[in-house]
Amino acid sequence: MEKSDINKIEDRVRKYQSEHLSTRRLKHIEGVIDTAVLLADRYGADRNKAALAALCHDMFKERDLDDLVREYGLSDKYLGSNNLAHGKIAAEYMKHELGITDDDILNAVSYHTTGRAGMSLLEKIIFMADTIEPQRDYPGVEEVRELTFKDLDAACALSCERTLEIVEKKGFPVDSDTKEAKGYFDKLISERSANGGKMDSREMAVMAAETLDIKKGDDVVIIDVAEKSGFTDYLVVATGGSERQTIALSEAVEDKFEEYGIVPRGTEGKNGSGWILSDYGDIVVNVFTEAMRNKYNIEKIWADCETVGFNKIED
Repeated sequence: MEKSDINKIEDRVRKYQSEHLSTRRLKHIEGVIDTAVLLADRYGADRNKAALAALCHDMFKERDLDDLVREYGLSDKYLGSNNLAHGKIAAEYMKHELGITDDDILNAVSYHTTGRAGMSLLEKIIFMADTIEPQRDYPGVEEVRELTFKDLDAACALSCERTLEIVEKKGFPVDSDTKEAKGYFDKLISERSANGGKMDSREMAVMAAETLDIKKGDDVVIIDVAEKSGFTDYLVVATGGSERQTIALSEAVEDKFEEYGIVPRGTEGKNGSGWILSDYGDIVVNVFTEAMRNKYNIEKIWADCETVGFNKIED
């Protein structure tokens, strides 16, 4: 999505909000935008997508939505439930009226209240930004804020747990998405604990690829070589536009992993070779210049292996 298109959408959304939302709600939205951008920077997500999703997440919060629930063909469970419906309506409006087709942005808005199992990084960021933005003031909020910037998955699990407790205490129906999200995060954290609190190799590969993509690496690919290789599980490959950029890309991944206490076993090729290889054991990150990537053609060598998807930023 071009920046000019984003600006037009933002102008349109802000005009709508100024006509339909209270001053208090507008301040909340600005708080969510600021927090979402901070979290995007912290965890290596696209800050423009985070800001746009945050801007739109509550645009229908203060409207009677039953007519729109019917118009967009949503489930009857959303009738009479503004809290559950407003994110769904906002996502539908963004898609059909604003022309936003990025599923990650739409899902981040759609599930920002309930969460869901298998949330993307952007979905987690909007979910938690809505929970901890500066206007929020509830018992334990500082604990949740601190945890969010340390361990996003653990923060999501805690938020789901507290949401379920509040909903059940008030006697409201429990939304299945929140219940499934809680189970998903509990399992994820349990698996990490069993693994000594470390990320598994697939999570590491995805984090490396997303970092390279955000830092403008070209043609980022994750290759699953676990069944074919005796030395690693995943190869992460990217192209830098110059020798200097290949170094910057490799160092960006190294910096990201350092936040989690992960350091490479070894790094080779920083002396003008056109190929920097960083060995993290379960994954190996390869950053090439274009000429060297064409020369070694790793994708062809491992052509019988599957590639792994990850959330890519838009051009």
